[in-house]
Amino acid sequence: MTGPMMQDPGSFRDPANLVFSLNGNVHRAIFAPGVQDYVSAKNEGVYARLAEAGILLLHEEIDPPPSAPEGTLYCLRYEALPMISYPWEWSFSMLKDAALLHLDAMEILLPQGFWLRDGSAINVQYDGRGLRLIDTLSIGLKKKGHPWVAYKQFCSHFLAPLALAAHGDVRTLALWREYVDGYPLDLAAHMIPFPKRYLSRLFIHLTLHARFQQKGWGDRRIGTYETPRFSESSLLGLTRSLRHAIAGLRWNEHSSPWRQYHPAQNYGDGGLLLKKQHVDRIVGVLKPKIVWDLGGNTGEFSTIAASHGSFVVSIDGDPACTEHLYNRLKGDLRGKSVLPLTMNLANPTPALGWNEKERHSLRARGPADLVTALAFIHHLVFSHNIPLPSIAEWLSSIGNHVAVEYVSENDPMVSRFLRARGDEHLPYSQALFESSFARRFSILERTQLTASRSLYLLARKGG
Repeated sequence: MTGPMMQDPGSFRDPANLVFSLNGNVHRAIFAPGVQDYVSAKNEGVYARLAEAGILLLHEEIDPPPSAPEGTLYCLRYEALPMISYPWEWSFSMLKDAALLHLDAMEILLPQGFWLRDGSAINVQYDGRGLRLIDTLSIGLKKKGHPWVAYKQFCSHFLAPLALAAHGDVRTLALWREYVDGYPLDLAAHMIPFPKRYLSRLFIHLTLHARFQQKGWGDRRIGTYETPRFSESSLLGLTRSLRHAIAGLRWNEHSSPWRQYHPAQNYGDGGLLLKKQHVDRIVGVLKPKIVWDLGGNTGEFSTIAASHGSFVVSIDGDPACTEHLYNRLKGDLRGKSVLPLTMNLANPTPALGWNEKERHSLRARGPADLVTALAFIHHLVFSHNIPLPSIAEWLSSIGNHVAVEYVSENDPMVSRFLRARGDEHLPYSQALFESSFARRFSILERTQLTASRSLYLLARKGG
């Protein structure tokens, strides 16, 4: 049976195509303005070559279904991605790799008479095996003699945030939430320390570029004014110059207490081993397709879940932890199904963009089959003043099953919080924890890990 067609609320800006979902798959409708680019690239084998290089997400051309949008001339079908993520959630190295993926595509496309029409970071996603360019119609025929149409967008989506994070503070990557269409180049250039903004390639592609934008020169439409002619070799030179600029950026990682944290210090080897065994057993029994590991730290339990074939989203608020996990797992077959994301879970990604629907909130991308919240909820209570009943309600909105650890008042970690707060803290006890979660979940099992730590497996009521 054919289900209803659901348009992707973030797909409306490009008149050449539109993305929609149907029967569990993602589809792309190609309209008249996109036909020439699509047919030309298909006939020249461009899509096949990019897919073979691991750059482009595979698609299948199908007959347009009856429920396809009006005006659909070609229809492409993709396997649905396990999780859509956004640049403000990525580690520094993941954003850098997404930038280099765009430039890899350009090096293949330019000699064949094509280029990328878009330089958007949103066009790159993780499919469980690696980063892929997902916007098939971002590939278009190169306009002879014209400058790269996506140059400004590429600089604002990649070079500006990476340079600001590398030469300033990695926490500036959170500016993406405000500037969902890319960083203002003048803002980034202004925030980078004075000597760094005059490094040769940064000066050309960011500082000088920003000055041109401020003067209005960068917004001239081709043909309105006299425009320099760009040969294929000059476009390749631009691509390689951007590659050198991006590849040379390094984040000087700050000292992070959580990256140095090791769970054994609060469990002892026996308690930690028991916790690992129970998490391993829970995942093995439930066989969840999607796992969200909240407060994932450097991914010790995320990789346990991934070893069962689950796609694991490992979320932590510390960029040092997610950076470490991304680089540790890159190229490791055991880590191909782990996506590290940086997010303050007391302030998770909201709905953003036009009409608050263009970019999805964390909740809208769930629910996950299993959420693990291990040694995590006491941080929400004591660091962010979030009550236990509210935490239980939130977890019930993002997970069908939840493996949650309760850390008692007698635990050294909680004792430190209590000493710092004195009597000024929210109610916190095991009885309140169990009653709060029992309103939303059925308690399937409880395991005592240590004298002060218990692991609960919960099933959402009505889930």
